[in-house]
Amino acid sequence: MDLILCAAYLLPFLFLVIFIGRIDTRFVLFIVWGFIAAVPVYFIEPVLFQAAQTEIPAALAAITISPIVEEFFKALPLILLAIYGSRQQDRDIFLYALASGIGFSIIETGLLPTQDLVVILTHSFSTALMHGCTCGIIGYGIVIAGHFDRRAFPSLILGFFTLAVTIHAIYNTLGSAFFGLAGICIDLVFPVFLFFALLMCYHIDLPSLFRSHAGA
Repeated sequence: MDLILCAAYLLPFLFLVIFIGRIDTRFVLFIVWGFIAAVPVYFIEPVLFQAAQTEIPAALAAITISPIVEEFFKALPLILLAIYGSRQQDRDIFLYALASGIGFSIIETGLLPTQDLVVILTHSFSTALMHGCTCGIIGYGIVIAGHFDRRAFPSLILGFFTLAVTIHAIYNTLGSAFFGLAGICIDLVFPVFLFFALLMCYHIDLPSLFRSHAGA
């Protein structure tokens, strides 16, 4: 039973291997960053929730605040590397983002107050894809921004960050008590479609479509 539980917690690694076909040192470092990013989030979110409850309901605070805080910390090293002009391969940036999100999801699953195997498997499967994909969207935004004028970088990154936060918020909303079992079922399917959409973007190399625009 303990072995099965460990496998459930580590299920997100399987998605990473499927996506990139390998795990080397750099990707491991970003997985570790995902672990680390969960620490400040763990302490900051309750403080923000408590502060927000004077203005909005607790359930709404969790839906709106968590995506902003979590996406910021998951993508922070990627954004800093991009701001300081560190040269990285397009596909590597995309994969670093995915690894960071998946690392974060592993800690989040480990903090669940339950040992129920079904709950852990469901959460591990669904949130691994969601956290990996939303952070991957930000990474993809960094790739796209790299093919435009540097002055457009802040606007493009903000746009992709907002998209990631919005998707994350929708996921949280569907999984809340508002939608019940139907929302949970959608949350199991939605990240899968998102995962394959990003997989398509990764293999088709869509950023090449923007190079001619950037050079114009």
